Amino acid sequence: MFAALLKSAQASVDSAIGQAVNRMVIAVPFVVATAFATAALYLRLERAYGAETASLILAGMFAAAGLLTVLLSGRSAAPRVEALVEDARSETAGTDAPNVAAAPISSVDKELLLAALTTAAPIALPSIVRGVLRNLPLVAVIVAVILMFLSNSTQEGEATPADPNS
Repeated sequence: MFAALLKSAQASVDSAIGQAVNRMVIAVPFVVATAFATAALYLRLERAYGAETASLILAGMFAAAGLLTVLLSGRSAAPRVEALVEDARSETAGTDAPNVAAAPISSVDKELLLAALTTAAPIALPSIVRGVLRNLPLVAVIVAVILMFLSNSTQEGEATPADPNS
């Protein structure tokens, strides 16, 4: 009886984790594109206004975007949270339930949590590998640039300035 319930819960957790990982893999190229767009915008603003003002303009733009995101996500999530809290209160109003926040996690909950965490890696790994293989040229360029910067920084650290008196 409980085995079917556990398998159903595990399947739903597997599905949710798989969808989340796929969304993250899809979002990575957009994050990289946004980074390049930000760099280009910074260079344009730096030419027009100077380095300090360009940095302040970009900081203000990102702060405004963050505040807008907080306002929009807070507004849409608030009614759902309030409805869930009201449902939980109405369900536990007739029972003598102990304080849920102070109750320790039961062994069944620990097992379900452990099962969810151990199933995340086998689901996430193929999606991550597919994403890396699809973007292998980009990954190779990024690794080459990082190695180039690391080799330049070690060569600069080893170089000694010439003595002007000799």
